Amino acid sequence: MAKILIVDDSVVQRTIIKLYLLKEGHSVIAETGKGQDVLRLYTESKPDIVILDIVMPDANGIAILADLMKHDKNAKVIMCSCTALQNIVLESIQLGAKHFLVKPLTRDRLLYTLNKTLEYADDKTLEYTKSIQNI
Repeated sequence: MAKILIVDDSVVQRTIIKLYLLKEGHSVIAETGKGQDVLRLYTESKPDIVILDIVMPDANGIAILADLMKHDKNAKVIMCSCTALQNIVLESIQLGAKHFLVKPLTRDRLLYTLNKTLEYADDKTLEYTKSIQNI
């Protein structure tokens, strides 16, 4: 099961996401509502996936995503927002987000997206392993 870092300024939203994930056997290894904590928590906790809100009072999720990707180009980030404006979704994906979820999140949508992100990670690992074997 996956180790998850949840970043959302809404305590209610973090709690809902956490409950969905824990029920499925995933581990929420860190959570925060402050953008300034993300890079430190990412470095300390080494999550498999980050669920990152875009709109927060103290930070812009897009800027946080850019910083995360500079720090670790292989970071697996699922962006979430209450808006699905095309330019925001595109910018997120171009910066390296693996998926984009629109709030309100449903359990099924969250888990489907999480599983797709994990499959992507497994596919990349398999690709890498095969490329090494061919050397």
